[in-house]
Parts: sequence; structure tokens; C-alpha cells
Amino acid sequence: LRACHIVEQYVAAWRHVVAQTGEAAPQFNVVFMGMGEPLHNVDEVVRAIDILTDDAGLALPRRRVTVSTSGLVPAIRELRARSPAALAVSLNATDDEVRDWLMPINRKHPLDELMSCLSELYPRGAPGAAGNKIKLRAKDSVLLEYVLLRGVNDSAEDVERLGALLERYP
Repeated sequence: LRACHIVEQYVAAWRHVVAQTGEAAPQFNVVFMGMGEPLHNVDEVVRAIDILTDDAGLALPRRRVTVSTSGLVPAIRELRARSPAALAVSLNATDDEVRDWLMPINRKHPLDELMSCLSELYPRGAPGAAGNKIKLRAKDSVLLEYVLLRGVNDSAEDVERLGALLERYP
């Protein structure tokens, strides 16, 4: 999709809510996810975010925009450099063997690479804290998504590995 098509979807949804509720100026969140990987189309997604959040555009508060990804590390870096949008990452597994099967992008960008990227770009702690190379914007964080699949990624061992993985993520 082009940026204009993405923005058009938001406007159509906004108009639908107004028509159904009579609310003059409904506020809702925008999450880029679903049918396809948003970061495969990072240029158009960033343009759409710029239009949605620009005061001369639709003036959606930046804190209401999130981009969800399966873990395209170079595109995560590009998004971080170019956009104020929040980031959500679908982990869905605690080791590379299972994640390779569930999310083939893991074969190209395994968990260690992904988590290292997130640690670098979204360091925990106060902005400017020792070791933080990037100045954090207000409410900067990464939402880690994990879909439980019975018998695939829901064992006690998976819970332990998830805890260990998150402890390594500073």
C-alpha cells in the first residue's frame, strides 16, 4: 500500500466511528500489523505515520501509533531513525529452533540479533543514563508480543527461557 491508501483506511474508520456513535472527534490507536509485514513497506509506513501525526495533517497523537514487526532488524533500525512510532515485536518463541519454524524471518535475523538490536535502540533506564547511546523519547519502549500455541511454545521450559531472554535484554 502507498501512504495515501494507509491514511485513507484510517479516515474511513474514523468516519465510520463518527457515523455510528455520533462522537464528534473520536480518539483511537493505530497499530500497523496484520496482512503482511509493515516493515517490508517501511517508506510508505513512515510517510503515513508522518501524515497521521502531523499537526497540519490528521494530528493523531504520536503516542497512539505503533508498528508491529516480526523482526526485520534493518527495517527496525530505519523505523527508529525516521519515526516516533512505538514498536511492537512478535517473539512467539524462546529459541531459534521453534522461532525458525513459526517465523521464517528468524532464519535471517535470529533472536540474539533481534534482541541486541532492541537493546541498542531502546535501552532501558533514563535518557542519557550511562551506556545509553540514544536519547529516549517520552514513553519509549518496545512491546514484546507472544502468542501461546499449545504444545509448541507454552511449556514450563519456554517460560524459563522467556524469563532468561528478557533478563538479557537490558
